[in-house]
Amino acid sequence: MKNNKGIQSTVLVMVFLLVIGSLTGCVNSKDSTTAKPTVSEDYFGAINYELLQEKTIPATEGEWTYFYELDEKTSSQLQEIVTDLSNSGETYAKGSSEQKISDLYACATDLDNRNAQGLTAVKPYLEQIESARNLDEYLDGLITLSSIGQSSLIYYGYYQDDMNSDKMMIGFASMDDLIGKEYMENESMQEYCDAYKIYIQDMLVLSGEEKGAAGTNAEAIYAFASEVASLALAPDELYNPDSYYNAYSYDELLALYSNIDMKKYLEAQGLSGEDHYIVEEVDAAKQINAMFTEENLPVLKEYTKFVLLNDLAAYAPVDYRDLKLEMAMKLDGSTEKKTDERLAFDDVQTFLEWDFGKIYVEKYFDEKTKQDVKTMVATIVDQYKEIIAAQEWMSSETKQQAILKLDTMDLKIGYPDQWSTIGDYLQVQPLKESGSYLSNVIGLQQAASQFEYDEYKKGVNREQWYMTPQAINAYYNPANNEIVFPAAILQAPYFDQNQSNAKNLGGIGAVIAHEISHAFDKNGSLYDEKGNYNIWWTASEYEKYDALSQKIIDYYGNYTISTGDPVNGTLTLSENIADLGALTAVTAVAEKQGESLADVYSNWATIWAELSTPDLEKSYLVNDVHAPSPVRVNAVLSSMDAFYDIYEIKEGNKMYVAPDDRVAIWQTKPIQ
Repeated sequence: MKNNKGIQSTVLVMVFLLVIGSLTGCVNSKDSTTAKPTVSEDYFGAINYELLQEKTIPATEGEWTYFYELDEKTSSQLQEIVTDLSNSGETYAKGSSEQKISDLYACATDLDNRNAQGLTAVKPYLEQIESARNLDEYLDGLITLSSIGQSSLIYYGYYQDDMNSDKMMIGFASMDDLIGKEYMENESMQEYCDAYKIYIQDMLVLSGEEKGAAGTNAEAIYAFASEVASLALAPDELYNPDSYYNAYSYDELLALYSNIDMKKYLEAQGLSGEDHYIVEEVDAAKQINAMFTEENLPVLKEYTKFVLLNDLAAYAPVDYRDLKLEMAMKLDGSTEKKTDERLAFDDVQTFLEWDFGKIYVEKYFDEKTKQDVKTMVATIVDQYKEIIAAQEWMSSETKQQAILKLDTMDLKIGYPDQWSTIGDYLQVQPLKESGSYLSNVIGLQQAASQFEYDEYKKGVNREQWYMTPQAINAYYNPANNEIVFPAAILQAPYFDQNQSNAKNLGGIGAVIAHEISHAFDKNGSLYDEKGNYNIWWTASEYEKYDALSQKIIDYYGNYTISTGDPVNGTLTLSENIADLGALTAVTAVAEKQGESLADVYSNWATIWAELSTPDLEKSYLVNDVHAPSPVRVNAVLSSMDAFYDIYEIKEGNKMYVAPDDRVAIWQTKPIQ
């Protein structure tokens, strides 16, 4: 939920992604001495063996996946546009996409100018925090930072109200907890935590602090963040309204933050007098309030100073940028920095993502693909209706509600019907007009913050997309009861008009079914067809659902990664339910259409092909709500009865799971 890269969007939406960020899952770095396994031993390894022998983890990355490969393809296509604009010698109209892209890229790649400018653009904000003599002046500094889209101690955003999806809400999340509780509370992650403390110290030294003082401050900052992080919600809890939907009236919110002048803070943001506010992590909020004291003012100031430097380091002089990169590389196990040009492109594409989105659709998206995928979605939705009808543990009334949810589910493919107007807010000052990279970034963040506020005031916009067309991803949004498939994921190996229908079913078909399944997973099932939090199940049905869920939790907990650490079945539950439901649905569709299930299953394995560093593998295990890639393949297929018939899986084979131990909630055979 907390995004400190690029423009900080303050719209919070509980979307269920196909992958986390742009990538997901884990598998050990390839070992060329390992013999090819059989499909009955390790289906993931058998299907992807030759492919993964050919691939290597790029030195600049923590993994190789098809998500990475397609992202590289898309980036290459868009980077050509940037290069052409930069080399054209033309002058573009002020405010045009061409002007903004070319001038921001020029600012980003002029390293001499970046170094010469130093921290000039952010210096006034740093000085306001550093010079604060009391808590009131410190809060003034936080208010000023919020006006430029920066947050540290107080983090809020706008999102649709879970109880009434026709209205927007203000939600308060916990503060920036640095490396995060999943690292801080895990003994096996201590080396990364130690490295992060050194990183804090080095960042403070770079900003001008003496090394000894910086070391002391780094320890204090880390300890402060750790106390709050210990009370933050786990990743899976942030998807469950029972955990995060804690409504407070205006007066109750002021009382919750009794040590902080929230009246002044809210008035400055134009957010006072709302009917109610949501505090997502109440215990963490109480801890923040308790630590907001004059005694703690020095550490509060140092903490905010570091968060600001960390957030903007990628756009600051090269020493700051490289220091942040080195920390990121320690966390993902990559060994080489990207080129200056590629780093600049990645940032420019992030800041001006909708400008690039329009260009991408115009140049590279095939409208026929949109129609083909739309047809496939309709087929899978019909199959899901049959699956729901087969569940004997559900009443007819509940089944009708589930089918209504399918009938009213909105489908978005390729690109928005109504493009975001954020581009009207975003402006870039060229170098010749004294624009610098850091000053432009601050201006872009400030403009984006204003855009999000204005959109909030307009009310719910159900046409809004939370992903750009060039994203290699997909999502289900329960607030809108919608499934969304950006243009860039609609290509091989997920979808290809030249590959068999069976392979497309195992690729984009399974992705579609996965997102549909999220409407009925552990969290998505809490929302009705209008996107409101509404328990539309009977108590006995939900009791059965919980029992089936626990069986899935236990089942996935039997799988381990290369280090021997088990998969967290609770953390990954909703995604596992979606994966299991997806393969059940596409299996049934393929059988009806007479398609090869071997092709369906092999392409399911192919789309999750992956090589990963041990560092990233460990990170995903504690942070990612998705199961590791090999598990997403093997655990799911081992619970598909049809898989056993196709490959003659026998008792004693590693892929074999006894019939009574196979798991699913949404399956074609009725559960008693």
